[in-house]
Amino acid sequence: MAAANKLFNSVNPSSIQQKQIKGYFISHAHLDHTAGLIMNSPNDNAKNLYGLASVLDVFKKNYFTWSAWANFGNEGEGPILNKYKYQTLVPKKEIAIDNTDLFVTPFVLSHVQPYESTAFLVRHQNSYLLYLGDTGADKVEQSEQLAALWKAIAPLVMNKQLKGIFIEVSFDNSIPEKALFGHLTPKLLMEEMGKLNQLTNGNLKNTPLFVTHIKPCDGCEIKIKSEIKKENQIGLNIFYPSQASLIELK
Repeated sequence: MAAANKLFNSVNPSSIQQKQIKGYFISHAHLDHTAGLIMNSPNDNAKNLYGLASVLDVFKKNYFTWSAWANFGNEGEGPILNKYKYQTLVPKKEIAIDNTDLFVTPFVLSHVQPYESTAFLVRHQNSYLLYLGDTGADKVEQSEQLAALWKAIAPLVMNKQLKGIFIEVSFDNSIPEKALFGHLTPKLLMEEMGKLNQLTNGNLKNTPLFVTHIKPCDGCEIKIKSEIKKENQIGLNIFYPSQASLIELK
């Protein structure tokens, strides 16, 4: 692992962007998730942006316009630079990802109603990986989006085809539900994982859980990790990925 990380970190970032990244899944259009893509677009090469129609519309109307930046898309305000091609995803419909052996199925998530976020179920042959963008808990968002997602992936967990789940925990348990703005806490995370664990007859512990999107503040990461450990009564294998570190899934 150390050798692999050293090799990965020694590669020029421009080379990674231009040669190794074949496309972008846009879970939602908030700037903390899109600013890097927008700012680095002049150095990028042609590829696809994959997202729900409501998400891609923000790029077309607000970001890739000449008043805000430059139009690197293939639609919208002229002149059109045609670097990025918008690929509109349809919820629960799998499509192939250009220039790869991957396929993706999107699921709608609730993130500060009525705005949509997205979970991406990525498939390679018979193996899957699930990445969730920002999401609130169903009981807070007054939705059934996560329930529908858990029902869809439960068979993959039970068949050991789902190799990992990436899910956000933005705030610690002290933040009131009305101030979460479409995010999870350790308590809410484990409530949702409990539902998924029931659907999988207790087999969720066989699928690694990667916690992402911890908001930066003094002591927040330590507190959130401590609370997750305390709330983890079903024995899940939980990890905390760091930027530019290699993750190997079996």
